[in-house]
Amino acid sequence: DERRQNSTPSWTVLELGAGLGLCSVVALKHGMHVVSTDNDSAVLDLLKENLQRNQPPPAAINSQKQQVHVHSLDWVTAANDAQAETSHPVFLQLESLGGVDVILLSDVIYGATKPAWNALLKLLSKFCAQRRRIRLGEDREERGDTKTVQSAPLVLLGYTQRRRDMSAQDEARFFAMVQAAGMEAVLIQPTLIPNGEKYLLTSLFELRWID
Repeated sequence: DERRQNSTPSWTVLELGAGLGLCSVVALKHGMHVVSTDNDSAVLDLLKENLQRNQPPPAAINSQKQQVHVHSLDWVTAANDAQAETSHPVFLQLESLGGVDVILLSDVIYGATKPAWNALLKLLSKFCAQRRRIRLGEDREERGDTKTVQSAPLVLLGYTQRRRDMSAQDEARFFAMVQAAGMEAVLIQPTLIPNGEKYLLTSLFELRWID
């Protein structure tokens, strides 16, 4: 509800496997802070250039000064690094922005990424833990108590079936891994998305932590 009611959002959006960053560009257009990542060195410069070209002028942003950052992120390396939260550039960037509010995963689940699915889910949990730690600290300062903050980032997964390299068994395996990681995948009905029934070719899921 808070996300829907905030007319001048200052949320921080993290896109994983951004490619050329279409989703990041949309977040930029809505005035959000953006941390856009990919592990392909060949696209990082193009990603940065694309975001720079599409960043709204400062006068169009009503909230605090908008920040846009591009980083290289290897899911497996970061997920298995016990010190990532205190040393990896992406985590340090998110720390400076108060933690991540929205995580975007656009068409990153397919055959070539199968070896990294487990690492991706571990990373999501790390980003969630970082946000909760930061928000708990803010809550203590504001309230003077130790109330536990349950707020998790909103995780949106856009998934397009690729039957040439993703079998039905592969698809079932991924969603079983999501559940095993303590999350549930909730399909967002196309009727809830503007023009979704007419134009949407990708299934959109919200990945929620089961507390």
